[in-house]
Amino acid sequence: MDTVAIVELLTILGIGVMTPGPNSLTCFAHSGIYGPKSNIKLIAGMCIGFVLVELSVGLAVNVLKDNTLAMTVLHYIGMAFLAVMVIAMFRIDPKGLQSENIEAALGVKTGICMQFANGKEWAFVVIIMSSFIEPLGGGISGILTIISITLSVCLTAMIGWTFLGSRLHGVFSDERKGPMIFKVCGSLLLLLWIALFARGPVLA
Repeated sequence: MDTVAIVELLTILGIGVMTPGPNSLTCFAHSGIYGPKSNIKLIAGMCIGFVLVELSVGLAVNVLKDNTLAMTVLHYIGMAFLAVMVIAMFRIDPKGLQSENIEAALGVKTGICMQFANGKEWAFVVIIMSSFIEPLGGGISGILTIISITLSVCLTAMIGWTFLGSRLHGVFSDERKGPMIFKVCGSLLLLLWIALFARGPVLA
C-alpha cells in the first residue's frame, strides 16, 4: 500500500471535512435546534448513503480504469462539481443556517437521500476514487480501503459538526462573521481545485 497516497488522501479529506458542505451544515443546524442526540439517525443515514455512493463510483471507476478517455472525463466531472462548490462557498447566505429553517427532525431516510444530491460529495468521491484505487491496492481491495478510510474520517467530522452546532451556531449564521468563514473555506477549496487541476487525471 502506498503511504504517500494515504497521506494525499487524508489531506484531501481533511480539506473536505473542514469546509462546510450539505452534510456538515445539516448536522450543524439540525443539532442547533434539536440537540446533538437528534443527529444519531441522520448521521447513520448519511453513512449508509455515503457508502452506496462511494461503492457505486468505485466500481464504475474500476471498470473504466483502462479507458483513458473515460477516466479523464470522470476526473473533470469531479472538478466541475468542485468548482460549483467553490462558487457556492463565496455566495452562501448565512441566514440559511437559521434553525427555524429546519421545520422537523430529520432521520435515516433523509440522510441517505441527501448523499445522492450532494454535489460536494460527488466531486470528492469521483476525484478520490479515480486517483487512489490503484495506489491503495487496486480493484475491490482499493475501493474498500478508500471507503473505510473516508467513512472513518467523515463520520468523525459529522460528529464534530454536530457538537459545534449547539455552541457556534450564532457565529456561522452571523451576518458579518458568517460570510468571512465561508470565504476562507471557499479559498481552501479553490486551492485544492488548482492543485488537482495542475496534477490532471490519474491514468493507468
